[in-house]
Amino acid sequence: HSRELVNQGRVFSETFPIRYDEVGPDKQTTMRTVASMIQECACNHVQSMWGRAQSTPRAMREANLAFVCTRLHIEMREYPQWGDQVKVNTWLDVPGRATARRDWEMVLCNGPAGECRALGAATSRWVAFNVETRRMARIPAAVIEQVTTQALPNCHAMGAGCGAGKLCDIREAAGLSKPVRHAVRRSDMDMNGHVNNVVFTGWLLEAVPQKMYDHFDLAALEIEFLSECSYGEEVDAVSCREVAGEGLVVEEDEVRVAHMLLKHGAQGRDAERVRARSVWKRKGFLRAQEKEMATIIKHAWRRNQLEREMTMGAKMKMRRDDVAALSR
Repeated sequence: HSRELVNQGRVFSETFPIRYDEVGPDKQTTMRTVASMIQECACNHVQSMWGRAQSTPRAMREANLAFVCTRLHIEMREYPQWGDQVKVNTWLDVPGRATARRDWEMVLCNGPAGECRALGAATSRWVAFNVETRRMARIPAAVIEQVTTQALPNCHAMGAGCGAGKLCDIREAAGLSKPVRHAVRRSDMDMNGHVNNVVFTGWLLEAVPQKMYDHFDLAALEIEFLSECSYGEEVDAVSCREVAGEGLVVEEDEVRVAHMLLKHGAQGRDAERVRARSVWKRKGFLRAQEKEMATIIKHAWRRNQLEREMTMGAKMKMRRDDVAALSR
């Protein structure tokens, strides 16, 4: 397990060993584990900036403000397995007083001679939150000024507009799943006094039917956090497959699922806690894409190798010709 600041101190890098309790029956990590890993990396990054056990700068603490995540988008090309070493790089940007942005990239570093390959990426949006009034606030100008020297502006792991799409209210949608109810436990709470975002990730995916897991791999998860959950509440997780305008499933090899978390017993907007969308790829589809890309890279590398050999051969022939000419 290692941590370091790179790129002139603007990127925080941390390597995580995948533990036994972080994998499922297939020995691969789950999306919940990925969410936990990137959250831990982000928290350790801010500790390196603002001090041990501090998730916000002094100017925000004095104003009773904390950063909270309002949007999270994770995409995975491949899930690490038990015993793997995963390097997570993260950086932030604060373009204005309304929101901050944090990005991550995940890399598997188990290859021979230290070879690495990309596993996935994530992006998120954050706002300032008043822990007393429980309302959103503006990010203090002093914080923006302080972060400027530690931020990595205009560097997007998944594109500038990624994660900005609209997520739908599916309460009246056809084919809505049976609600899966979750009671908020003390162990679900974080330092800000509400349910941790990683817990939400697990709850959302419990509403997906088992047959989806049997035939598809979870490739992406986009979450919009609308309202906090407190201890003692009960939350219902529901989901349904997204369909095209004609009522048909979007693609055979790709299925999109819409999700919501709703406070049990509440109505209207007061009930909404989370909206989300997950993207599922038919099993083997992602691996087939990876194999195709590997074949393309292999052929390109071989072509470049042949070109280098031909160039080297031509140069050696020219040298032999030059030597022969001098000896005459």
